[in-house]
Amino acid sequence: MDAAAVLVSAAVGVVLVAGAAHWIKYATANGRLNRNLWIGIRTGATLSSDAAWESGHSAAAPWLTACSYTGYAASAGAIALAVYAGTRGISTVAASLVALCAFVGVVVLVVIAAVVAHRRASSVQGNR
Repeated sequence: MDAAAVLVSAAVGVVLVAGAAHWIKYATANGRLNRNLWIGIRTGATLSSDAAWESGHSAAAPWLTACSYTGYAASAGAIALAVYAGTRGISTVAASLVALCAFVGVVVLVVIAAVVAHRRASSVQGNR
């Protein structure tokens, strides 16, 4: 597998994570994703009650949005750079760096969202 194919695969992976964050934000905001053990921000605090789940996900929503947009934009940039490099016969180092930054950025934003959600859910009455 050549470098461009690896980069495109990595970018698609980042888009999938970004899409999951986007859907979780959308589904919890619209009441379509209730407290469960499989999908969402699942910490001890967010799982403790329906109110804590909703409060935590509400607090994490801006971070989930930032995660999704960062993943979409950076993946598009990495794919564009990989295609450009591939058609010009030049190194794909720049595209690799963009893909790496996209991955790190998405992971950091998901972790921040989880911490924010946990803190907010912990502050819900009866959950201290």
